[in-house]
Amino acid sequence: MLCLKLDLDTPQNIDEITSLKVGEQECHITEHPSGRLLMFSNINNLNMDKAQNFLEMNIFSQEEQKPVIGIDKDTGEFILWNQQPLVQAEGDSLYHQLDILSSHYDLLVESNEPSNSPTNDENSLYFDPLALKV
Repeated sequence: MLCLKLDLDTPQNIDEITSLKVGEQECHITEHPSGRLLMFSNINNLNMDKAQNFLEMNIFSQEEQKPVIGIDKDTGEFILWNQQPLVQAEGDSLYHQLDILSSHYDLLVESNEPSNSPTNDENSLYFDPLALKV
């Protein structure tokens, strides 16, 4: 069970959507669509320019558990999500799915923070989206 792997208390009630905190990230877990285990997190205040690299990575992939970024049509906020077949969702697989989602979440949040150096500085960090391939 994912809770055991993360040293979390097992929830007393299992709701349609279960939420847990991983550091600053709030991750929601549910079955959607039927037969698929979906994990997702909201990315608050993400700048569209910063999101561009991540949005370009969404294209043409059949990889299980690959994080994908989208925009919530109701709130306009970015959502980072991934999924896998429910029948394959066991301890290590669940942990791996959450770990991948959390790693990408951290990269998104870090890329959205203002840098301490001027943007035209030749030594400023360059984000390479290819480094995120799962």
